Amino acid sequence: MATFNVSRETLAKLDLYAALLEEWQAKFNLVGPATLPHIWSRHFADSAQLLRLAAREGAAHRPTWLDIGSGAGFPGMVIALMTGDSVTLVDSIRKKTVFLEAVRDALGLGQNVNVLNQRVESLGSVKFDYITARACAPLAKLFDWGEPYAAKSCTWLLLKGSAVEDEMGDARRRFVFEHELIPSLTDPRGRIVRAGNVRRRR
Repeated sequence: MATFNVSRETLAKLDLYAALLEEWQAKFNLVGPATLPHIWSRHFADSAQLLRLAAREGAAHRPTWLDIGSGAGFPGMVIALMTGDSVTLVDSIRKKTVFLEAVRDALGLGQNVNVLNQRVESLGSVKFDYITARACAPLAKLFDWGEPYAAKSCTWLLLKGSAVEDEMGDARRRFVFEHELIPSLTDPRGRIVRAGNVRRRR
């Protein structure tokens, strides 16, 4: 995590996060068991790398984030911890949101992190500056779910695997968007989709 210039206080909170994940993993299957020994690289650093792609300088207000299908909190909870921004974590599986609430409270993020146990389609009339997701759904489905909540200048930062090119083709049939494919710093097969101006085809 030194690559991301993390303070000692933040490192201590990430240590606590890791301990909570290991404790809860024994009761609930929150992450792939094989990834548990590699929490720092596979989950924390994988999430934190999105911040280098977020144009935060010169923003008129503190950015708001929507994390779709948050699971064990990656990348949304890590982003909230490292930035202090307002992050909404949405997951339809109750055991996962119970875990997210426990992490939020343990890390003292109550003012910045909103955990919602519901489907993302039912969020209402809210808009976000950033939309994130990891290992949640194909690109076209993420655009379908998130497009109603994207602010005019919204940036999408989506962690994807080696099948992203196939997903891109399907997404182009249903949506118009600008994008870059950026290599992951933590997974040689991984790509990050940084997208903007996402809109449905008429």
